[in-house]
Amino acid sequence: MIFGKTHSHGGFLLEEVFVLNDKKINVLLVDDEEALLDSMRRRLQFRDFNVIAASSGKKALEIARENPVDVAIVDIKMPGMSGRDVLLALKEEYPWVEVIILTGHGSFSPEEEGIAEKMHSCLGKPCDLATLQQVLTDAYKKTVMNRREIAPQEMDAMLNSAEKKSPDAVLKQLKELDVDR
Repeated sequence: MIFGKTHSHGGFLLEEVFVLNDKKINVLLVDDEEALLDSMRRRLQFRDFNVIAASSGKKALEIARENPVDVAIVDIKMPGMSGRDVLLALKEEYPWVEVIILTGHGSFSPEEEGIAEKMHSCLGKPCDLATLQQVLTDAYKKTVMNRREIAPQEMDAMLNSAEKKSPDAVLKQLKELDVDR
């Protein structure tokens, strides 16, 4: 699947074209802080994730409607459509997709926001790459379980040998289970 985005840089319009690869985990990354968005996108792509970046909730939903998304990482505080609203909309349209919330605000409470049961997990900004990769792996595991209706014990048995090797081996095994998404 191919899509593009146009943005201004130094007075010039630049067109970025993204090609989604079915062999990689497709991560929708949503944050209104462009520098953080770009940094996280590059770091995750280096770790072999397909990352689709959106700087607004509205754009994120447009992207999700046009492209397969396995896991979403969403900033909770954004102008316009909040991360809470993005989470609820994604779960309404794609109930199998797991959503990780990012927050730079220590006062954020998922329970008070009414989303604790709908989100996969909540990470503070900035978060280290090893933690993010582990949470992404866990979230994708849950996505596959949701999409394929696999019980936790059955999934654990399927991943037993891969878990002894590495997070990358787990992701590869999950992707093989999720081939015809």
